[in-house]
Formats: sequence, structure tokens, C-alpha cells
Amino acid sequence: MNAALIASAIIMLVIELTGAAAASSDSNIIQQQNHSFIALLTGQNVIPTVDTNATGTVKFQPNNSNINELYYEINLTNLHNDVARVDLYLGNKTENGRIVATLYQTTINPSEICCRSAASESERSKFFFNGTISTQNLELGPLASSKNITDLVRLFNRGNTYVEVDTYQPKSLSFSGSEGEIRGQIMPFASNSTTLTAAVVKPTIK
Repeated sequence: MNAALIASAIIMLVIELTGAAAASSDSNIIQQQNHSFIALLTGQNVIPTVDTNATGTVKFQPNNSNINELYYEINLTNLHNDVARVDLYLGNKTENGRIVATLYQTTINPSEICCRSAASESERSKFFFNGTISTQNLELGPLASSKNITDLVRLFNRGNTYVEVDTYQPKSLSFSGSEGEIRGQIMPFASNSTTLTAAVVKPTIK
């Protein structure tokens, strides 16, 4: 075998080993047992801050059978306004960043919400929604061309992402009639008891 063929074979071997190592690294990043991420949402985290007693948690957990998918659960309490949307943003806690993906968006017309009775307002103080996020959901911002969910998970690990909940506000001047009410940075979170399901459910109000 001449030198050129030997060199070519060595190059191909290096490429194969590098690809295998990268795939293994990606798998290790998001398939650690009991490794999940959580965002604790309050009005104090919004920029500018919002005076509200509403709070929430959003949890993300890798799908061990699909490294390009994450489960998530949204739990909100003490709401006094209807949820308009829940978005995932790229940005640190001192800035208003750019939307990366939408986790929830209502289909209710704001004009139908404004006239509900006070009794119904107390009934919608709690909100729950779950679903999955994959590269197909990364339609906006710098991750729009991403082909691997680990690009998002790396940002989770660095604390460079946050979740913000927009609710319909009676005095809002925005075109949508909604404003950010609570927000929280996404951080790594290890728990033996945290289990997220894959089934997407409709939001429930208790």
C-alpha cells in the first residue's frame, strides 16, 4: 500500500472517531439520569419588575429515547389574568433577550376574556400545561438553523436562557393586549422524583 493510501485511511479513521466522540458527547449532555432543568418564575425577575403575587415553575427533562427532544411542564399559580403565551428566550437575567421558541400560546380572542366575571377569575388562578420541544420548535432567534437540541441544552447549562409568561392586562398598551408578568432563568436541576410525561395536554384551570 502506497503512502497516499495509508494517509487517506488514517484521515478517514480520524473522522469516524471524531464523529463517534461528538455523538457520545451530545448524548452525555442531555441523557444524564435525573438531570433536568428548572425555571422559577416571579414578577421580580421581569424587566422592569412587575408587582404580582403570581409564581410559576417550568421544568425541562431529556427524553432518553430521543436525544433531540425535551419534555417540559408549566405550572403557574396565583394568576389574576389569563395566560396569553409562554416563551423561551435567549438572554441573561439582566436583559430582555430574543425568543427562541414558544412553549404555549392561547387561541382565545382577548376580547372574549375581558368581560369574564370576577367569579371566573378566581377559578383560573392555577394553570398547567405540558409538551415537548425539539429542533423543529426552534423557529426563531439564533437557534433557528440548529439541527441538534444539545445546542439549546448547552445554553440551559450556562444559565443563558429564561422563560417568560405573558398575561392579558386590562390596561396594556401593546398590540396583543398582553404583557410579561412573571419570568425566571433556566438552571440545571437534579432530582430523583422529577418525572415529566410526553403527552401534551390542554391547559387546565383549577
